[in-house]
Amino acid sequence: MDVSLSPRVKVIAASGVLLVAAAGITLAAFTDSGDVETTYATGTLDLKFDDDQDGAPSPYLVDFSAGFDNIAPGDTVTRELLVYNSGTVDALVDLTAPQITNAAGSPASAMEDAMTLTISETATSTVLYTGPLAAAQLTGVDIGSGGSGSGVTMLFTVTLDPAATVDVAGQSISVVFPFTATQS
Repeated sequence: MDVSLSPRVKVIAASGVLLVAAAGITLAAFTDSGDVETTYATGTLDLKFDDDQDGAPSPYLVDFSAGFDNIAPGDTVTRELLVYNSGTVDALVDLTAPQITNAAGSPASAMEDAMTLTISETATSTVLYTGPLAAAQLTGVDIGSGGSGSGVTMLFTVTLDPAATVDVAGQSISVVFPFTATQS
């Protein structure tokens, strides 16, 4: 007996065979998947002075060597200052011109105009700045990261000009040295 199938039945039968074959292939394959996760965090930069002094929002107040409060023409006073970054990102430090306030106001012969400043790195004796106190500037001094061990000890040496006139006698100045640390 001859069985004849209609075209519609043939299409349905062929589709069924393909469906079973596709299911068999899919069920027989091994699969695996996985995810990867990471975390990103920013580093820190934290400018410090001496024994963990911050200097912000109020300046870190320091005294120079003996005689800083009774300077005569030709006298020199000194102060070491440790400048470091307690953060995790390496940094360079800059010093912009000091902010000077003369208690006498704006005298014709101002004490600050008769003073010179030398800043040197104590470990290497490298002179970082020498010149008028009011014009002091530094750029790009490497202070690294990770605390005081990677910082730089700077020696500030201030001298009142031996030729300073009596006009500067009795004057008093306040000097703020503005340091800025920048990621290197």
